[in-house]
Amino acid sequence: MIKRVSGEGWAFVSDDVPDSDMEPLVSRAPEEQRIRIRLEKRKRGKVVTLAEGLVLVKGDMKDLARALREACGTGGTIRGETIELQGDCRQRARDWLVENGWGVR
Repeated sequence: MIKRVSGEGWAFVSDDVPDSDMEPLVSRAPEEQRIRIRLEKRKRGKVVTLAEGLVLVKGDMKDLARALREACGTGGTIRGETIELQGDCRQRARDWLVENGWGVR
């Protein structure tokens, strides 16, 4: 059972109620996923490459982020279900993902 605070007092929610904020219990296979790669411009002219749409458990997400950072030769981080890579790495990330069996949109 999970305790949650909502409004006044406590509300108890059982574990079998689906919650959108929860991490997936199992990772989907790479060939079943369709990763979307896009570029986002941040303040001061910084650009970030985003890999979105991943359904992975935390450990698998960390491993994939590390592999992408090494393949692109750049820094990056994980935010939610998105991997962020510093700079414009769209083509290198796309090539690496396709080469390793990931579905890319």
